[in-house]
Order: sequence, then structure tokens, then C-alpha cells
Amino acid sequence: MGLTAHAKHGPEISALVGAEDIRTAVGRVLQSRGFRHSERLQRLLKFAVECALQGTVDQLKESVLGRVVFDRGSKYDPRTDSIVRVESVRLRKRLREYYDGEGRNDPVSIILQPGSYVPTFRHVAEAPADSRETQGKLLEQPLPRPSTVAVLPLSNLCTDPDQEYLCDGITDEIIYALSCIRGLTVIGHTSVFALKDALLDAREIGFRLGAGTVVGGSVRKAGSRVKIFAEVLDAASGEVRWAETFDRTIDEIFSVEEEIAQAVTRVLQVTLAPHFSPWLTRGAPDMNAYLLYLQGRHEWNRMTATGYSSAVAIFERAISSYPTYAPPFAGLADAYSYLAFWGYARPHDVFPKAQHAALRALALDSSLPHANCALAAVKLFYEWKWDEAVDLAGRATELEPSHAFGHQIYGCCLLARGEMKQASRCFERAVTLDPLSVTAHRLLGWALHLQRRPSDAEKWLQAALVLDRESLHTHYLLAHVYLSEGRFETALEQARQCQTHPPNPLGAGVLGACLARLNRRDEARAVLSELAQLSEAGYIDPYTIGQVHIALNDLDRAIESVERVLDERAPFAFSLKLDPGLDPLRPDPRFAELVARLGI
Repeated sequence: MGLTAHAKHGPEISALVGAEDIRTAVGRVLQSRGFRHSERLQRLLKFAVECALQGTVDQLKESVLGRVVFDRGSKYDPRTDSIVRVESVRLRKRLREYYDGEGRNDPVSIILQPGSYVPTFRHVAEAPADSRETQGKLLEQPLPRPSTVAVLPLSNLCTDPDQEYLCDGITDEIIYALSCIRGLTVIGHTSVFALKDALLDAREIGFRLGAGTVVGGSVRKAGSRVKIFAEVLDAASGEVRWAETFDRTIDEIFSVEEEIAQAVTRVLQVTLAPHFSPWLTRGAPDMNAYLLYLQGRHEWNRMTATGYSSAVAIFERAISSYPTYAPPFAGLADAYSYLAFWGYARPHDVFPKAQHAALRALALDSSLPHANCALAAVKLFYEWKWDEAVDLAGRATELEPSHAFGHQIYGCCLLARGEMKQASRCFERAVTLDPLSVTAHRLLGWALHLQRRPSDAEKWLQAALVLDRESLHTHYLLAHVYLSEGRFETALEQARQCQTHPPNPLGAGVLGACLARLNRRDEARAVLSELAQLSEAGYIDPYTIGQVHIALNDLDRAIESVERVLDERAPFAFSLKLDPGLDPLRPDPRFAELVARLGI
């Protein structure tokens, strides 16, 4: 039996590797120094490979791995126990280290791609087609500017899962330090973390991220001491321009980020911002406070309802224990706001909490970029104080010029004031700063949709889908673009991709609108009944219901939904004046009266 082998640098098919060769390769790995004393990693690797060989890869999911490989029992819940994710990260790193060292000359390599538990295999001696294609593209591309910097996630060389948060936190500190320097373009968190554990050389990293300088390294913790290795590489040549190892106590690591940032500035011959002070760590009473904050951000970065709710709980715990530490307040504000953004919570329930947290963060440290950004979001999406929102978002981008999320919020604030060109520049800047970010591409596409540029909107939303095919929110926005163009069948295809179990109100609403536009009115009304039932169990953004009424040409009900959007302070009420989906209501004087409430 054979399996499709995958290239180290890409997903294209390259060759077939026999089962006997694969099992021999596993045996070599298990006898290596990095694996022979790790029962957990041995069990995980063997189970994953056997599932691949036997064609039972449907078993390679967190719920099964937790029970079968790690003996967590029938009550195992991956939402509260991260053992599978943590051990998979370890496995990827150990495999990389093995093939960089002992296994350098092995005829077959085992690859576990980031984001997947399904192993793939390839003959090392082969030069896969996708690798040749990538190398050709690299040779054709103009060299990225050295002033564009990518700080890769530091590798965790320890088995302690808490150190994963520490490694990520140090990475973010370095990103922040460099982001404050005018003249540098620093690639954002989402994009560099998308390449975490990827086996790529500096030139390919530069090609993918458009970066001329790459910063990388590793962290190893032993007792109370931490050893941090860092290096600065020229992405064009792969040359190491600076490298150093820092051997410090755990309490001294807060100074290492600045030292690394200073080294980068020396290499690039720029000056570290005079006001620089690590914003995550400054004011941290101790390492426990810092790690607790990092855990909260880790949950927030999952960008799911469960992740936001978990982040709220962690940040509140941090605030309870460390009430004078500003960053957890900023994190709490973001978590509450995002629960409202996508309809996971009633705006009146969470935005006041977000505002309180953001104000508290600014009272403790007025120069926190993320706190300014968090308060700008509240002013924009909830209070409708447009000028204050613009000022706060502008300040956030001044404090941290390379913060992609800050430019996204700034762009939304400018959109609300009708400053379309300036808003587009902000969204385009966010994509440049975070080129692998689904959110950055999606927001640019959505902004172009509001500017009545559907073909451009489609291009950027399709680019977001390339980065994440499973994104419900991207499919949702694409469906609306196609609805505005009258491409109802194509819109329905996207709406189908938004359907979940249990049903998501956003997905149900756009499905109902598509069905109504296709004159499948009974099915559309069935969706309305489903939404009515869902609203009895919890909050639903009134716009999800209103869009179905618009498509059914029930304009009285649609006007009522718009009024509820305003009464509820639904986050994207500010776009009522711009949204093409509301065009059928614009001739109605009642709609004009409602929009006037926004004070735009």
C-alpha cells in the first residue's frame, strides 16, 4: 500500500512512499535522542502514522487523540484541555530537529504540517515539483527591502506547555519593539505565526511575507534559568548578520526583548524608538502575571466564541490578582468587543464592560497602543462617537505604526465618516503588514463592498478563503457581495458553506436571503421560523432577520429590523448608510429617519 508524499515546502503531490519504507522511517525516528525517552511523542507519532497507513485519518482529531493516545477518558474536552495541541507542537519541533540533525540523510521523511494531525511522507532525495516552482518564483521576485522585518515565533525547546506562552510572548514583545520604529515595516502576528513550525529557509520566508530581514531563535528553560538564542538573517542571501545567546534568570528575561530589538536596529542602521518600553511586560508584577496575560491572548487569538469567552475568564482572573497591571484590561476589552462583533453576545451586555476595561487600561498606562485601539472600537461600534474613535485609533497607529489590527480599526473609523480613500489605505496597509491574515484580507474586501466595488471585494475575499477555506465569516461576506451583484446561485453556494450544527444565526440569515432571491419563498420563511426559535434561546443580531425580510420584499418588517439594529447598538450599525444590501429600503422615508439617528 502506498501513500501520497508531500513536499516539505508545499502541499503538491510529489511521489508515492511504500508502507514498509514508512514504518522503517518511524523506527529510525523513535530510536533517536529526541524521541527514545518520550513515551507521549512516541505514542502520538505511531498512532498518527498507523491511521494514515490504514486509511482511518478521520480518527486524527483532538477528541479521539485525547482519549486514545493520552488516556484522558470519555469526558475529555479539548476546549479545556490543550494536551493534544501542546504535544502536537512538540512533535512537529522534534521531527524538524531530527531531520536537521540525526535524520539528515534518511531516505524518507515524516511531515506533520501545522494545523493538521495527519502525517505525510516523502522521499528526501526527490526534488518535488512544487519546490522547483517555488524556487523559480524566488529567483523571479525582486528582493524584499531589508527594512521589512519578519520576527518568527521563537521555538520552544522545553516540554513545559507554559513555556509555549512564554515563547509567543517574547516574540510579540520583539514585534512590538520594532513596530514602534518609523522607517521599519514589521510583519504582523497572524502572518508570522502562520509559519510556526514550518520547515522554510530564510529566502522562502522572505518570499512569502515580503520581508528582507528575518529574526528567529529559540527558548530553553531549565529550572530558574532561561536560555534564549536569537539571530538576524538576510532573507535574500540567508546570511546570518547577527546572533547571540542570552543566559538569564527567569526574572531577567524582560530585558532580553529590548536587547534583541536593539541588535536588529544596529544591523539595519536605524534608531530604536526613544519611548520604547515593552508594553506586555511593563508593570507586570511577576512572571505569573505575565504568563496569565499571555494565556488570555492565546485564547483570544483562536478567534472563536469559545476562545473569546475563555479569554474573558483568564483576563478577569489576571485582573483580580494583579489589578494594577494594564495589559489584561486591554485584552479583556478586546475579548468583550469581539463577542459582540459577530453576534455571540448582546452589545448592551458586553460593550459597557469593554469600555470600562479599556478606560481602566488607559488610566494605568495611557500609551498602550492596544488600549487606545480597544477604546476606539467601543466609540465606533457602540457609542457612535465618530471623532473620538478616529482620534483614538489614530493615536494607536502613531504609537505602534506597524500594528495591523490598529490600522484595521482606524480604517473602520474612517469608513464611518465617509473618508473612503483614506479608509482603503488603512486596510491595504494592514494587508501589507499582515499578509497571511484572514481578517486583514476579509476587512479590505468588506470595505470595498461598502464602496460599491464588488469585483475588487470578491478578489480580496477570495484571497481570504485561500488562507482559510473553513472561515464562516468570509463565506458570509462573499455571499453578500454576490447578492448585491444579482448572482443569486453563486451567493447560495457561499451561504451553504456557512451552515453549521447547531445553526449559526449569521449563516441562517444569509441562507434565507439567498433562498428568497431565488424565489424559494417557503424555504426562506422556514429560515425565519428557525431564527425566531434561536432568538428565544439567546441574542441574535436583528440584521440577520432583516436581510431575509428585505429579500422577501417585506419592507415593513425589514424597517422594524433596522430599528432594532439601532436600538440594540449592533456593532455594524454604522454601515447602514453604506451597505448595498439595504438599497431596497433607501427610498422609504422611515429608513432615512433611522439612519439619521447615527449622527453621521
